[in-house]
Amino acid sequence: MLSNRTEAQSAARDGWVEEPATKSLNVEGDPGRAYLDPASVHRGDDGLIYFNESSNVSRPEEIGKVGLMNDAYDCAKNIKYMCVEAGDWRNDPKSTINAANDPALPVYRKFLCGDAGPAK
Repeated sequence: MLSNRTEAQSAARDGWVEEPATKSLNVEGDPGRAYLDPASVHRGDDGLIYFNESSNVSRPEEIGKVGLMNDAYDCAKNIKYMCVEAGDWRNDPKSTINAANDPALPVYRKFLCGDAGPAK
């Protein structure tokens, strides 16, 4: 299902995939780095790819311990949804990032969707 996972950057801790300079919902200023947990990646019945992310990491020992979020990615629309939970997160601009407007997200897109380009 997700065959190009080996091409993404890997982090120093337990194979987490690094997404440098990513945006976070709760951090103003320099957000540090975010890391995707490869063991959590799965495709939902709705076609979105779900994953756990550790965001606002400033030191390697914090990976998987700070900023834990359940996120989703829509490969067709090139949209990342943050903190997926109950509620209308798909239509909440505070939880949605259009990846075309965020230069940091191609690493995740490559890992989750198997390509590095925009949605077709």
